[in-house]
Amino acid sequence: MTQVFPIPPAGTDTVMHLPLHDWGFDNCPAIPYWADYAGDPAFDQIANTVQLLGQRADPQGLPAYCGLNTEYTIGDQTLPAYTFLYGTTFPEGCNSDPGPNVPSATTLPLEDPSQFTLSWTTFKDVYKDSQYLVTPFADSVLKDAAADEAFWPTIAQFGLPLNPLVLEKVSSDGFDELTKRFGDGWAVDEIRALQADGLLYAIDTTILESVKPHQMPDGSVRFVPATHTLLKQHPTSKKLTPVQIRVWTDGVSPVTYVKGDKAWLWALQAAKASITVWGIWLGHVYHWHTVTAAMQMTMHNSLPPTHQLWSLLRPQSQSLINFQYVLVSLLWNKITPPTPVDGYRSLLALLDKFAEPRTFFDDDPHEELKARGLDVADFRVKGKDWAAYPVVGYMLEIWDATSEFVKKVVPAMYTTDLEVKNDPGLKTWIAQSLDSSQGNIKGLSALNTRADLEKLLTSLLYRVNVHGAASLAPSVNPALAFVANFPPCLQSTDIPARTDQPDLLKVLPHTGTIGGMTTFFFTFAYSPPYASLLPGGDVDLDPWFPPQLQQCNGYLVTFRKRIKAFVDQYTSDWNAELARLAKRPPGSPPAYSKLQYSQWPSSIEI
Repeated sequence: MTQVFPIPPAGTDTVMHLPLHDWGFDNCPAIPYWADYAGDPAFDQIANTVQLLGQRADPQGLPAYCGLNTEYTIGDQTLPAYTFLYGTTFPEGCNSDPGPNVPSATTLPLEDPSQFTLSWTTFKDVYKDSQYLVTPFADSVLKDAAADEAFWPTIAQFGLPLNPLVLEKVSSDGFDELTKRFGDGWAVDEIRALQADGLLYAIDTTILESVKPHQMPDGSVRFVPATHTLLKQHPTSKKLTPVQIRVWTDGVSPVTYVKGDKAWLWALQAAKASITVWGIWLGHVYHWHTVTAAMQMTMHNSLPPTHQLWSLLRPQSQSLINFQYVLVSLLWNKITPPTPVDGYRSLLALLDKFAEPRTFFDDDPHEELKARGLDVADFRVKGKDWAAYPVVGYMLEIWDATSEFVKKVVPAMYTTDLEVKNDPGLKTWIAQSLDSSQGNIKGLSALNTRADLEKLLTSLLYRVNVHGAASLAPSVNPALAFVANFPPCLQSTDIPARTDQPDLLKVLPHTGTIGGMTTFFFTFAYSPPYASLLPGGDVDLDPWFPPQLQQCNGYLVTFRKRIKAFVDQYTSDWNAELARLAKRPPGSPPAYSKLQYSQWPSSIEI
């Protein structure tokens, strides 16, 4: 087992962290790992985490993998989807012909966009019940009008696992900056008019310029360019449509694409790939894993075992610290999505760059919306808030549920502000979190009142709770599993001229890359959590709080009821949007979307 950290001294019972400062990463919050309680260098907790992650594929996820048995013909080979995705026979335990080993089957570009259904398993009838979406999803790859129509709604409705708060409204100052960036080769008059009318928006993923192409052992490449996408908003429908996309990579002159260019479809896919990579590593891993794990490390090292806050925090603080370490060191090529980020050093460099200007509360959704100039009135349709940016509404509902819960529990634990101010454990927690040699988290301040503590805990626990939504079936199938909707990379580094018309299917993820995303998605959707926020789908089981805080178990039940109601609404909205994309009346939810309340974990597990 390769170790990238020093072995802790015998008897250590604290959480340690990687030597990021020694590696030159001064901005990234700490990446912690548990030292074994007995000082055993075998690190039993880490080994246990690896074992548990393995069980998520086999036996827990096995039925879904066995269901990758639909046959396709690609590259003059007719094989089951599983073989195209992984190059091997079906896993032992599948009730079907094992099939052949064909390693070369994982290197093939698709021949028709409908073949992106490769990762639609027949388990729970996902493949059968999703057939009405094949045409609209495939059209969004190769048809200009369909691609424009689907670009924003796909991100805004189905991107919740990627935390896609990527949109910003372009202010007058922002327009001046755009003029400097885009130069003379863009339709500046048209764009200026949109900005003046308050209808110009942008998605900026230029931070990805530092991500280098990743050469794979099979000779293929995984590549993501930096992109800056401009979108116009319809004044009444609030619909957003891309109008210009600026694309470049390190050392390559930028190209600005506009509607009507032969390379426009390629530019849309480049933007989608950059948004997906941003979402995976910065939207998801930085916001929800990295900062949260660092705060949990300092919490474990600061709060004594008898501290009253543990009854609230412990159920929502399991698993992440071990998973975060395993992610960056031991199982990189097995469980990480197939993006161009080629290892933990590359990931840390990206996280460090992103973290430089950020403080802890900058990650809260209300703060992000404010920083991006996004107002609910600009996305309200027929009286429904955030109807034109649904993922924001989902996040704010989870935020409000978390805040309501925390604001009930904290006064039950602390009857006065003075009790918070004088709590030595809380003082140490904040001090260690701010310490650049410990948590390395900026923007925290002393906890002097119950309101201060409520603000901190809401921010921390929101990240845990919103992450739980990624494990719901609708978060994966069928929209994300159709990998062209959220491509993790392009498979060519060529940036075409505006007058070129690249073969998109050769550029979009090949069979093995789709297999990498399938593994990533199936780990979320087809394995039960170690501990559920809604155990058995119920709200009354597994109370967290001891008898002296019995009223808090009532608050927990109320919180769980609100999360359960969210699952109902989220699934309903998801079905309605898929029906709209397919231009058919909403019908009964397909079988694979049946509500799985117990699938929502109480902690960040993966």
